Amino acid sequence: MKLADVIPWHVAETMYAKNFMSKRGAPALTVRMALGTLIIKETLGLSDIKTVEQIKENPYLQYFIGLESFQYEAPFDASMLTHFRKRLKHTDLAALQEELLQRHLAEERKRAEDKEENKDGHDDGNDGPANKGKLIVDATCAPADIAYPTDIGLLNDAREKTERIIDKLCEMHPGGVAKPRMSRCTARKDFLAVGMKKSLSRKALRKGLRKQLGYLRRNLQYIGGLSASVPLTVLSKRLYRDLLVIDELYRQQYEMYKIEKKSISDRIVSISPPAKIVL
Repeated sequence: MKLADVIPWHVAETMYAKNFMSKRGAPALTVRMALGTLIIKETLGLSDIKTVEQIKENPYLQYFIGLESFQYEAPFDASMLTHFRKRLKHTDLAALQEELLQRHLAEERKRAEDKEENKDGHDDGNDGPANKGKLIVDATCAPADIAYPTDIGLLNDAREKTERIIDKLCEMHPGGVAKPRMSRCTARKDFLAVGMKKSLSRKALRKGLRKQLGYLRRNLQYIGGLSASVPLTVLSKRLYRDLLVIDELYRQQYEMYKIEKKSISDRIVSISPPAKIVL
């Protein structure tokens, strides 16, 4: 469609019309159909018969040769390409190519003049199109290395986020308070001992889940105690949202652990919301 807008069909029409001096006989096919068909044939490297078959099946090719609407039957027989080649000689095609070249050079000169005027006038330093806003792309539609959401991994992530929340609440405590003992290194080692193994027995997995549930429960209790002195409004919107999600996550994971099931209704598989890419 872009190529059809570039080709000067009216120039080719003048050359093509010289082949028809008599008014008798069937109406001739348009130059756009003749020249367009030859361009399709050479571009795709097809035989005459294959070219007609492609045009019959492809609406874009039919638009290129000037058909107003899609049709299922071939617009002409493959033998017509022989006549097209006779009517559009090499000299005609060379003249058409020269016309395209002159148009391109004229556009280049105009573009250079416009650029020069911008430099002399009010140049904002941006030759591209104006910024019309931000494009936000949901990262769930973009390829990325995303870890598979396992129960042990979710609990470890939740534990680490609650540790950051506790640090923030202790920092904002009006009377000053020491950070509670959270056994961060031990909890991390317990997670790696289970989460990094490719093959794991059911007993070992349940033991690892029990430990992570214990660490997370203790952190949530610490947060509940600190919230009596420090309002949770001191947390950022993201941390506060994470805390609400983690509280529900703990409930779901504890229930699944207790009844020994791997699924639950409205199960949480990620604490953080899907990331956004701003271009």
